[in-house]
Amino acid sequence: MKPFTKIFWLYFSLSFLACPNLLISQEDADGGTESPFSIGIGAKSMALGNAMSAYPDDPSAFYWNPAAMGVIEQKCIGLSITTLFEGTQYNYAGYIHPTLSAGTFGFGIMRIGTGGITQYENVQGLPVEVGEIGYWWAQLTLAYSLELFRGFSMGAGFNAHRQVLGEYSTNGFGLDAGIHYAIPSSKGFFRHFYWGCNIQNMISPRMKLGTDTETLPHVVRTGIAKVFRFNQDRDSWSFLFDMDFEEGKSARYHLGSEFNWGGTVYLRVGSNVGTFVFGGGLRLSGLQLDYASERIGDPEFFPRSHRFSFIFHFGERKADKRKRLAYEREADIMSEVTAQRKQEQRERIRDGLYAGRNYFENGDYLKARLEFSRVLSYDPDNYEAKHWLERTTALEDSILEASAYALEQQTREDEKLKSDQAFIDKMFNEGRNALDQRDFQTAIEKWESALERNPSDEQRSQLESYVAQAREELRREINRLIARARQLTRDENIPEAYKALERANSQARNNTGLQRRIAAEVRNLDLTVEFMTNYQMGIQHYSQRAYKEAAEFFKKALDLRPDDERVKELHRNALAYSLGKRIKMKDEVKVKYALGLDYYNNGQYEEALKVWEEALDLDPYDVNVLTAISSAKEKLEMFKGE
Repeated sequence: MKPFTKIFWLYFSLSFLACPNLLISQEDADGGTESPFSIGIGAKSMALGNAMSAYPDDPSAFYWNPAAMGVIEQKCIGLSITTLFEGTQYNYAGYIHPTLSAGTFGFGIMRIGTGGITQYENVQGLPVEVGEIGYWWAQLTLAYSLELFRGFSMGAGFNAHRQVLGEYSTNGFGLDAGIHYAIPSSKGFFRHFYWGCNIQNMISPRMKLGTDTETLPHVVRTGIAKVFRFNQDRDSWSFLFDMDFEEGKSARYHLGSEFNWGGTVYLRVGSNVGTFVFGGGLRLSGLQLDYASERIGDPEFFPRSHRFSFIFHFGERKADKRKRLAYEREADIMSEVTAQRKQEQRERIRDGLYAGRNYFENGDYLKARLEFSRVLSYDPDNYEAKHWLERTTALEDSILEASAYALEQQTREDEKLKSDQAFIDKMFNEGRNALDQRDFQTAIEKWESALERNPSDEQRSQLESYVAQAREELRREINRLIARARQLTRDENIPEAYKALERANSQARNNTGLQRRIAAEVRNLDLTVEFMTNYQMGIQHYSQRAYKEAAEFFKKALDLRPDDERVKELHRNALAYSLGKRIKMKDEVKVKYALGLDYYNNGQYEEALKVWEEALDLDPYDVNVLTAISSAKEKLEMFKGE
């Protein structure tokens, strides 16, 4: 809101509320006992004409409507001092404690009193002055409110009264009850609209001071409040209206208006049963000072009364706490996902051990070795996998030893066969060691070298089986590394993606088909790196408002990925911001831009976004329209978070 507009609204509010003739009626001179606390508590309530039953957003809320304490977002303590006539002292202290799910608790104490009352005694039929006495009346309130369903709350306040006059004293107890409704509307006029109703002295306290018994009358107070918010909710303008119906009296009316400038400066005016009141406040961080002035007594005899309130806001706001708890819930979910992944890994280890043992028992030692080595790739310190791998190795060695022994007996004279057998044994062991390290290509090369030395039929069968299975595992390993490189690329972890492809290329040596496939993946990764480099340079220049240079980088990125909607939008925005100051807004764009502003100011952000997007179709490079669209999207995201 511009300063001129603020001054206009302040003048309008003052002019309206200062005219008591606009009120329907004033307090009638009906009979009935009335509590001195009916003049209200807190400087804010005095300045707003005691129109506080619908939106009492300060520590005096427990008095005006205990059900409405839920509008208070933060813990607060309030103290108030009121100057009255003839040395009368009127003070109050209050505390409001809001919670997210357990309701809102309130506590307050009010006291009014005076001294210097001359006391007389009857001595031989004549009044004789015997000294001075004092009088005071205090009320202690414990209040609670609870939101029963969205926007609707109920509350109650237990009151304990005490009066003291000289040596006489009396106590009384009563109960207030109220309801409150905050209309749950996210847009339109009824956004930030409140209604409240409170029955004071629903259970009336009875007090007897000396020979007189007093019963406080029932008072029904109801009202509405509307809060207008501007400048992304930094400024607000509130209008409040109350009516109260006291037993034995006519209806009384209360009006109030408050302007809040940036949560720091508060200006207030009101009309309390035809009496003009005004005040203001100043808030710095958590400390707030409020002031109000009202003519409480007969103007011919009593001066205006002044009231000062000191409020201390502290603790976490309910909205902030909800966000924090949401973040904590998200962290818990991530923790559960991590635990689930660990559980899945444990299951893979369990299944691998089970499959390896079955292969071992069926004499398929290569598959058993593969399963046990896979388990060790998940858990290098797994004792059971190491044990079974050692047993597999021992059995494989025994098979080789038995075969070598038989061959040695048959070809004792043939040294060449001995040499071949030694070479076969060496290649077999080296291939097996390479397999344990998951170096499948080396294992294949070693075993193929062994096959060239004329092994026995049993050895040949075993070596050929090992080679075939190692080639299959090599293909799977290459597929796994390529899949991992693609995932790392999507996660923008480019160095690790290159490393994965390098490992794949190392495994695929001497395999032309696999190497061509890996080379294609490397080329795709190079293009991705070039795209990300241009995109990040564009983002860097965009954040520095170097829009022309940013547009050039985004154009290079689009050449690599023409269908990337995110880059398209950034490229268009960069061009718009680089040309925006030199392009005049078209007439048809102006019409839709103005219509969108009307929707936006009325809180109709979806309608505003739709109209501005139509305007952007007419001129994709209009900076004002782009800025407006960004603001509307931020508003919509904010409401989704709520």
